[in-house]
Amino acid sequence: MYIPKPIYDYAPYYWLVVGLLLILLGFRVGSEGGQMFQYFSVSLGALSAVWGVRILLRRRERQRLDALETLPTGAPPE
Repeated sequence: MYIPKPIYDYAPYYWLVVGLLLILLGFRVGSEGGQMFQYFSVSLGALSAVWGVRILLRRRERQRLDALETLPTGAPPE
């Protein structure tokens, strides 16, 4: 499945923003809408934010490994 690069690059930030908005919504509306709505909204928001951080950390690690692979090994060329 092809995902355009700009969308792919901003996906972790999307998850973080959605997570924070769900957490804020849960605390703001949850007090008026009931405990169950607040629980699910905050839980889904936390999961979404954790997922975004996970993607960011995995990409950073992958970029670091790719940069290490491209470094010369120090062996003389033949």
